Parts: sequence; C-alpha cells; structure tokens
Amino acid sequence: MHDFFVDRFVKFNVSQGVARLDFARLDAFDAEKNEVSMSSAGRLVMPLDGFMHFADEVAKVRAQIVAQGEQK
Repeated sequence: MHDFFVDRFVKFNVSQGVARLDFARLDAFDAEKNEVSMSSAGRLVMPLDGFMHFADEVAKVRAQIVAQGEQK
C-alpha cells in the first residue's frame, strides 16, 4: 500500500459519472505576510458510487471525532 500525504483538500469536480478530488501540499509559509504557498499534491479519481461510499465513511469518522472532542 502507498501512503499519499496532503495538507489540504482544494477542489472537487463531478463529470461523466466520475468524482475528482484535488489535494495540495504546503510549500512555504510567510509569517510576515501571513501567506501560505501551496502546490498540487495529486488527484483522487473514483466512480460516483465509490465516492458516495467514501463520503458516508468520512461522515461516520467525523461524527466519532466530534463525539470524542465533546467528551473531553
């Protein structure tokens, strides 16, 4: 298995039954200007049924993280 590290999700597009999710990586941070420089890290492409399953699973994980935060 290959790990794919990203700092941010930046764009989402659906076309012809395929979901495309673009991600970016932080290149630099200018503290004086409070600006971030990012570059493309890659794109995840999946059929819509696969994306819908992915979205359901992410929603479950998000709910668990929020619940854990509320317990503390």
